[in-house]
Amino acid sequence: MRSFSKISSIVSVTTLMAALALPASAMAVELSTSSPSYGDKVSLIHNDYGKEVVIRSDISIDELKKMRDTVNDQSRQIEELKRNSGSSSSASSKEIDELKNKVKEQDRELDTLGRQVEDLKRNSGSSSNSNSSEISNLKQKINDQDRAMDQLKRTVEDLSRKVK
Repeated sequence: MRSFSKISSIVSVTTLMAALALPASAMAVELSTSSPSYGDKVSLIHNDYGKEVVIRSDISIDELKKMRDTVNDQSRQIEELKRNSGSSSSASSKEIDELKNKVKEQDRELDTLGRQVEDLKRNSGSSSNSNSSEISNLKQKINDQDRAMDQLKRTVEDLSRKVK
């Protein structure tokens, strides 16, 4: 499972490091020790004509938590399907279609997150080598999730063929 709180803290650390790398005159970010709330947006580093700036992304904390909950729910449903299909083919094609749609939706969300991580990596440039390794770790986790999703897709398709 992907840990979105870990992604949030890595992005926060990345944002903090980028803010610290900026000259004091350019700093317009106030750092706080308070916890994020549901409406908060994830901050990104953006290259604005050669100048690194911190911007708010379109992804909010609650969206990340919803994605995490979706992944957990799908995993539970797939495990349930695996258990049920072993003893009998009781899974309906409607449930399988719903799972396929959820997998496709999650795939799109993962692609979006992957692109945002790539943008963050590209735009952060040389602000910190540790940022690069953190981003590489995130990219590896996303790739691992993609492989797991492909395996889940194959499992759902196999179950679909068994039901039909």
